Amino acid sequence: MFTTVRTRIAEAIREAKKNNELTAKKVHEIVHEAAASAAKDLKTGSDQARKLTKESISAAVKELEEAGEATHDTISAAVSGAVEGVKHSHAEVISAAEKDIGELKAKAAAEQEKLAENMRESLEGAKEAASEFADKTRDQITEAAADAKLKMTELLGITRDAVKAAVQKAIESGPPVDEHVQKITRDAVVRAADEVKFSAEKAREISDTVLSAAVEAAQEANKEIKETTQAAAEGVREGLATVMDKTREHIEQSREETVEELQELKKGFHAVGDSFSEVLHRVADRSEKAAKATLDEMAEDARKAGSHLREQASKAAHAAGDRLEELGQKTKQFGEKTAHTIAQEASELGSRMVSVAKGAAVGMWEGARKASSGNDNKKEK
Repeated sequence: MFTTVRTRIAEAIREAKKNNELTAKKVHEIVHEAAASAAKDLKTGSDQARKLTKESISAAVKELEEAGEATHDTISAAVSGAVEGVKHSHAEVISAAEKDIGELKAKAAAEQEKLAENMRESLEGAKEAASEFADKTRDQITEAAADAKLKMTELLGITRDAVKAAVQKAIESGPPVDEHVQKITRDAVVRAADEVKFSAEKAREISDTVLSAAVEAAQEANKEIKETTQAAAEGVREGLATVMDKTREHIEQSREETVEELQELKKGFHAVGDSFSEVLHRVADRSEKAAKATLDEMAEDARKAGSHLREQASKAAHAAGDRLEELGQKTKQFGEKTAHTIAQEASELGSRMVSVAKGAAVGMWEGARKASSGNDNKKEK
């Protein structure tokens, strides 16, 4: 089966290249159709989903490299096409099963659980495919897989449902509800963050998902709303602090990050304190009266006063700054100022576009510095 998939993808990409039709959209279509078709024949066991995703991405990217078409867009299209293709057949089964709410309800639930497991293994397969390629291509595949994982409604839905169910049980179990809820939301944030590359945007999305689920659980139970909301927000804050602590320790111990990654991390750390307040206000705007008042008050307190979260953010940013100095970043102050300006202008475009803009700004500054240095040398001669 896997050989057939590889052959089908390779031939389709070659044909599209020959006909001058090899766009990112076409790559997504080719890989999606091949993976979806093969997924119908998958045997029991999520390891098959992992293998199928890995083989699909590997075949596509290798063919794209041979065709000279291995760009960020086409590689991202291959990754998302493979993951969504594996998902497709299970989603169809779920849809059919849900038509008969009575007898087929158990089957739909089983397929939903199977889908969740297959999605996790499918994304692991994407990561494994990345190891087959050189640095730039490997990083692009890994980045695309992480983005797909965070942006997938199904996977975020699973996290959301798990948090909501846990909070509901905590409320039903009785005191100490606040301690239990605080631990639930803290652990949920840490687990979700462990699966993706740290950035302020990722931290914001995870925080929103977890806090919203907890608040909804309290509102549906119609009791312990204020206490649950306050504990959930505190748990999210603690979770973010833990994530930054772990990332700081990784920076200090692994020493693997590049200059660009360190600059992005430092900027992200500084943004987390403000983004937490934004999340509190945003969830408040979607909440009922009691939860809204609690969240708005906590957001204002976090904005006006110093907080443990900002302290952790400052420590993490300092660690990134120290590492940058070790790498000989003599021009970092100018670079950070330029990147900050770009970030303000492009914030609404999303963290992915900000990363691209920052990379371009750093490159332009470096080019200008080298050109200036060359002119000075000419004058001396």
